[in-house]
Amino acid sequence: MNEEQQDFAVQLLLIEREAIFVLEDLRPGVTRDRIQHIVTIASLLRARLDVASSLILPRPPMKD
Repeated sequence: MNEEQQDFAVQLLLIEREAIFVLEDLRPGVTRDRIQHIVTIASLLRARLDVASSLILPRPPMKD
């Protein structure tokens, strides 16, 4: 992963943790469902970023 991807992964992790923290105080309902969706999406994006960064090799610079 390059630095930009690592920063994005850290931001996703922070979003996921904050959303999990908020979930503890919410009763069942639409708002809780939306926050749970945020947790799921953040987790999935981090996983996809990790897989994609290990599969996609950077292209060497083009020569003039």
